[in-house]
Amino acid sequence: MRVGICGAGPAGLTLAAILSREAQAGAFELKLFERGEAQRDQGSGWDMSKAALEALSRAGVDPSTVQRAGSDTMRFYRTGGSRPDVCLRLPTYMKRWGVKKEDVGLDQMNLETERNLIIGGLMDQLGSEVAVQHSTNVCAARRKGDGVELLGTNQEPLGDFDLVVDASGVHSHTRGARFTHSADAFYTGVCLLQGVLRSPEDSLAPEIVSRLGEGSFGIFGPTPSGEGVIELFIQRYGAALDNKVANVNINVPCDDPHALADLVGLSGVHGASSTQEQLEAVKRYYKDSLSHPDWPQCYRELFNEIEAVRLLPVFMHPMAEVLLGEHGVVDGSDSLCFVGVGDALHALPPWSGTSGNFAMQDSADLATALLDLQEQGWCAESLARTVRECERAFLQRADEPRLRCINAGERFKDMLTTRVKDYDYVLSHIAGEKSMFASMETFFIVSFLKTLTWLNRFENYGL
Repeated sequence: MRVGICGAGPAGLTLAAILSREAQAGAFELKLFERGEAQRDQGSGWDMSKAALEALSRAGVDPSTVQRAGSDTMRFYRTGGSRPDVCLRLPTYMKRWGVKKEDVGLDQMNLETERNLIIGGLMDQLGSEVAVQHSTNVCAARRKGDGVELLGTNQEPLGDFDLVVDASGVHSHTRGARFTHSADAFYTGVCLLQGVLRSPEDSLAPEIVSRLGEGSFGIFGPTPSGEGVIELFIQRYGAALDNKVANVNINVPCDDPHALADLVGLSGVHGASSTQEQLEAVKRYYKDSLSHPDWPQCYRELFNEIEAVRLLPVFMHPMAEVLLGEHGVVDGSDSLCFVGVGDALHALPPWSGTSGNFAMQDSADLATALLDLQEQGWCAESLARTVRECERAFLQRADEPRLRCINAGERFKDMLTTRVKDYDYVLSHIAGEKSMFASMETFFIVSFLKTLTWLNRFENYGL
């Protein structure tokens, strides 16, 4: 089976590595196309779920080699507060009692991972039947006989395949082979403005470093006018403890991401930029955003040492019923041997906590289905039927967090008109509600997390 994979990120490489490791010799011929350069900076990672960790292990990468010890803690403060409003951490005394994270709903709060190491480890697992072609833009996919042809820049033919797997992310150029424009990703109204710090210990105030620890730290305070709320996050992601690199993030609600890009000097920039002019423009924006007197000076100064910046408008795909509805799919594409995984199929915002995890899970599940089909004997008809079944399953499991993210996206806009004294991090981000009494589920989520924070007080919140 000739399989073309668009995207050599964690999702595409996980699929290729599993097939390379588990298939009989000669069963698959795999080719990955990646638009980025081989030695580019991949940015930060994410905390992997149990299913994602199992997929990584199955692909041949030991999770402990890509995870940062002690990074499974999140503390969130308000300006002027000496104790965190929220501490997402399982106290050690509860661990000694035999309590596990999944027992108390913290199974998504895992160690941070380093994306560069994930990709490098997966590349090392690819066999001779796998080819990876970097610096290649895949611009379109179209039916050719029983298979699919991929086209590059200026309609350059990139090859014919029995199956094409789209793992190229939310801005996929091949998605149109399966879904119409009405099923495209929509802008959530939020941008993520991110700076990279090489070493917080060398550049940040001791107060900030102590609150950060080895994990993640957030703080919220007033907008410059005092009429809204702005949040600031710092997160480590280097797997080795002597790698102190961290991201500084601000979520910016805005109607026009292009206008924001112009404002911060990043118009037309894709990925990270380290040019001095653009760094200075972003630094000015950061400092202006924290100009209210309630923000301590040390938080405005933390941007002085950022070494790279990126602006990420956050997009999300519609619910499964829209994508698979009569206006969502391209006529006749049910029989096309083409399927998306991860963000190319069902993009979710970073605040979902599930985007990368679902991508890894999709790839592992698709690998299982293809291995089973290969063993049974396949044809174009059975291959198309198999990937349609996978596609439906992938979309449906992403629906619950997608609905929660839609609600949370509305809360981001509410931040601009919510005073700090009325703001609740748990309600806005985790529950996606305005009131803890909106539903019984919300009531129990908020009550539990506030109780967990109180229990962490006995261990000084892990500091």
